[in-house]
Amino acid sequence: MATRLTIHVLFTLDCESIAIRASKEGPRSWEQSARAIEGYCNRLLRAGYPPTLFVAPQCAVEHTPLLEELAGRGVELGLYVNPLQAESGSYRNFLGTLAPDVQRRLINDAAERFADAIGVRPRSFRPCKHSASDATYRLLYELGFRQGSIAQPGFVLPRIGVNWRHVAHHPRYVDAQHHERIGDLPFLDVPVTTDPDQRQITNQPYELRIDAGTFEALHQPVIERAIERMIKDAASFCALCFTSDNRPAYDNDNDKHSRTLEAVLDYLETLGEQYDLVPTTLAGAHERFRALRHTVSAARE
Repeated sequence: MATRLTIHVLFTLDCESIAIRASKEGPRSWEQSARAIEGYCNRLLRAGYPPTLFVAPQCAVEHTPLLEELAGRGVELGLYVNPLQAESGSYRNFLGTLAPDVQRRLINDAAERFADAIGVRPRSFRPCKHSASDATYRLLYELGFRQGSIAQPGFVLPRIGVNWRHVAHHPRYVDAQHHERIGDLPFLDVPVTTDPDQRQITNQPYELRIDAGTFEALHQPVIERAIERMIKDAASFCALCFTSDNRPAYDNDNDKHSRTLEAVLDYLETLGEQYDLVPTTLAGAHERFRALRHTVSAARE
C-alpha cells in the first residue's frame, strides 16, 4: 500500500494595531479587532485546527485577557511587527528596508512590549508585508525566535523590502546570510501557501488568504496546485499555510469571509480522505519538523 502524503495545516492571523494615518492596514477599532480574533479562533478550534496569531505589541496590550484565554485553549501567540505602527513613529518603510541594527532594535522593543503584556517572550514571528532582508533571520534567531511565517513565494516588491522570487515553497531551515536560501540555522520558516503562476491585479501571487477571494475561485485551486507541487518536488515536509487579519467579521455567520473559512474547513475534511492532514500551530510544526530530521538522520547512521 502506498504511503499517504502527510500535510501539516496551519491557520494564521495577523493581529494588527488599529489603523493610523501612517499605516491603514489595521482594523477601525479595538472592538472590531477583538471580534475578528475571537471569531476566527472559535471557528477553527471547533473544527480542530489550533491557529497561530501574530500579534502586534499594541494589540497584545489591548487584548491581553482575550489572548491569554485563547492561549489557554491551544492558540499560539507569536509577534507581528509593522514598523509603520511603531509607537515612536520614526519608521517610514517596512522591515526588510531597514539597516540590521535598526531591525534588531525594533524587533527587540516589540518583543519586550509583547512580553510585558502576555508574560512570555514570543518565539514565532511574522513581519508586515512579509518584508525581510538577508540579515532578518539571523537577527530573529539571536533575539530568541525559533520559527516564523515570513516568506511569501513569488511576492516581489523591492521598494518595501520584499523579494521572494526564488524562495522554496516548502518549510525549511534558513540561511543566516541570505533570506531565500535553505540553510542550517535552526529557525523554521513556513511560508504562506501561494501560487506564483496566478497573479492579482497588484501582481501579488494568489495566496491562501481567507479574506482575499471566494473558495471556488481562489482557495481550492491554490490548494490543489500546492499539493501537486508537494508531490512533484517530493517535499520532505509538507504544509498548507493559510492567513488573514483582524478586520473581517469572523464572529458573524453571515459574513462572506466567515462563509469562506467554513468552505475551506469543509474542503479540508474531504481532503482528509486522501491525505493525512495534521492540524498544527507554527511551534507544533517545528516540533514535528525537528523530529522528522532526527529520524532521517538516525536512519542514515
